[in-house]
Amino acid sequence: MKLLIGSLWIATVICAYWYGTSQLNSQQTAGPGYVNITTDAATADKQNVTGSTVLPVDEETAEGAVTNAESAYKPVTVDDAIAQTQALLGDMGWSPTMASIAKAYAIVSKLNLEQTLAALNQLEYGDSPESLQITMLFINRLAELSPLQAIDYVNLNVTGSMQKDGAMAAVIATWADSDPHAALQWYLSQPEDTRQQAMGRFALGGLFSSLARQDLDAAISSIETDFDANDFEAIQYAIGSTARSLQKTEDFEYLLERVQAMDNDSALQAVFSSWLAKEPDEALARLDLISDPEQKQVIEERAFRSWMVREPEEAAERFMQRAAPDQRQSRAKVVVEAMSFNQPERALSWLNRQTDIDTQPLTSELISRSAYRNPQFADQNLHKITEQDDLTRLTSRVYQSYSRYSQAKADEFLSRQSPAIREQVLTKLKRVEEIRSRG
Repeated sequence: MKLLIGSLWIATVICAYWYGTSQLNSQQTAGPGYVNITTDAATADKQNVTGSTVLPVDEETAEGAVTNAESAYKPVTVDDAIAQTQALLGDMGWSPTMASIAKAYAIVSKLNLEQTLAALNQLEYGDSPESLQITMLFINRLAELSPLQAIDYVNLNVTGSMQKDGAMAAVIATWADSDPHAALQWYLSQPEDTRQQAMGRFALGGLFSSLARQDLDAAISSIETDFDANDFEAIQYAIGSTARSLQKTEDFEYLLERVQAMDNDSALQAVFSSWLAKEPDEALARLDLISDPEQKQVIEERAFRSWMVREPEEAAERFMQRAAPDQRQSRAKVVVEAMSFNQPERALSWLNRQTDIDTQPLTSELISRSAYRNPQFADQNLHKITEQDDLTRLTSRVYQSYSRYSQAKADEFLSRQSPAIREQVLTKLKRVEEIRSRG
């Protein structure tokens, strides 16, 4: 659960930066609100910075920003900037709207270096999602103005390994967006054990996607020469990030040619995963040229699993179209597995439309996989299971899942089952408790 929450937080803060930047970069020009970005604090504006420091405001910002001329030119203080971002994001937990993120970023982006540092000094760092997201907006602004100071700030002030890893990854992504070569050199200068940690892995995402957008050959060459060839995980992260930045067939083909020389199937799969989502016909034609049938099957399945998370209907249809008659049952299982975690209803709808496969074991698989996160869905569809052993096993899973939220709800669920199933479930759970109590 902590890993899931950490991943969601990382995605949120990086989205805050990327979305805010995309909204503002097309509108900001040198003028009253312009700040010269530099990595040297000595070159910053030497004004007296207090909580009442006045910030200039552009007439236009992100979607939903102030458009009234009188309001647009009203001075805003650092205190106001903090208060406004807290008002926009303070009650949204892990799921702020993109409009709110853009508005908050529009405010924070007006701060210069000293103002940003002053704001960070005023903020009370906390572990709540709201506090983390608000603080990260200001940390990302510091990363735009002075990346090395942002790194120092994170090292000195952000507590908790997951939070620090995510904050550092966001800082490096921000830095890489403006100067990927400098960010890469900093990353490569870090001790090997630091690069092996979660921070190092997370950092590869924004770093190599930004570098590849500016200089694809440099990104690939760095992976070839600066990474240990046996560090398969790091190479997969870097190649996956590089592939996600590509749009053209010739770039995918060039990347694929270089990756094939690395003898790393997980990296190959990462290339095909991104390529499939953007150019399925070209990607599949190239996939079919892989001569080793076992290697081809593994890469194809993994790439399609990734595609199904993003575009389940199209990916599932294309995946099944490529199946030989004797492969359709096993391929349908892959589809159900890929959709079950986040989209069980869609998986069930897809399954119900299939006419040439045995849907009963796959329905059981779907209910089993969805029970932990979505016991309501599993509960509503238990009646579709006809095999008694499966029904007992699945009823037990749903009961345990409900128990994590409400014992009363779990007991109510069990009371609706047949006496035979209820007795079998309780007997099974009692045996489990006895085994646990014996140590």
